[in-house]
Amino acid sequence: MEKIQSVVFGLGRIGMLYGLEKKRIQPASHIEAIKNNKNFHLIGVCDPSKKYRDLFFKKYGNSYDVFNSHMDLLLFFKKQNITPQLFVIATPEKTHFKIIQDIIKIFNNPNKKSIIFCEKPLTKDIKSAKKIKKLIINLNYELIVNHTRRWSKIWNLCHNNIKKIGKIQRAIFIYSTSPENKLLDQMRDGIHIADLINWFDIKDKIQVKRVSLPYLIYDLHIWGNAGKIEVLNNGEIVNLYKKQKSKRFEGFFELNLVNKTKYKDSILKNTYNEFFEFFNSNNNKLSTNLSDAIDAMDIFKRYVYEKSFK
Repeated sequence: MEKIQSVVFGLGRIGMLYGLEKKRIQPASHIEAIKNNKNFHLIGVCDPSKKYRDLFFKKYGNSYDVFNSHMDLLLFFKKQNITPQLFVIATPEKTHFKIIQDIIKIFNNPNKKSIIFCEKPLTKDIKSAKKIKKLIINLNYELIVNHTRRWSKIWNLCHNNIKKIGKIQRAIFIYSTSPENKLLDQMRDGIHIADLINWFDIKDKIQVKRVSLPYLIYDLHIWGNAGKIEVLNNGEIVNLYKKQKSKRFEGFFELNLVNKTKYKDSILKNTYNEFFEFFNSNNNKLSTNLSDAIDAMDIFKRYVYEKSFK
């Protein structure tokens, strides 16, 4: 079976570095996810940092085409008459628009299904994100933003079981942010939450609360008229509760834990497995799409940033 020819723009954290961390569930970087999936073939990478390019050579050898700019990479493969099917953009968001624009310009007529897999957020603002949507006119292109929870087994279990708690009454997302993130654009933390709000369709019921604590919290609680569901421990636990008559107080109802699921998985592994199925079947449905990414940017501003950062 023909392998999916893939290129990666950016050898920073999720591009390469997370794949070198021993504590993370692997694969945790795009490079590792591609190299550890027999259905994909990494043909080229780029990064302006000589330090990261040298680290790539040290870790993965010198049998790959490595470039210091995205244009050098694209023009090289164009000249070689090689059209990648998977373009992975793991660069700062300020570069995304230009890279996407150049991919579509140089490889403007792919004859196979192709995915541009872009790290979040898609761009710095909704206006430029909508411009990108207008650029994607070839039906063989899918632009997917890495809202990682869409491929998490725990978050999917939560999404699928929401109907079991009845009509949603209220939801709250509580999370802490790392000290260094306080100096950065908070969309880095908040866009995942915005995408979950969009995916679960709870924007009219949600409260987002950022707390200053010296440890990681990333918990979602959703209450319905028939029960409750919650995701804890940064997406490793989902608990389902059902309403029942209280065993302690006459005339009252309480929540009873009816199911607890714990799971640790490599979300990137799940993602690339889905991509392969997409490339090699008549099923054109992916877990998320470009419209979801644009909606998440809007929800971030209205329901996450304005309510938890100010």
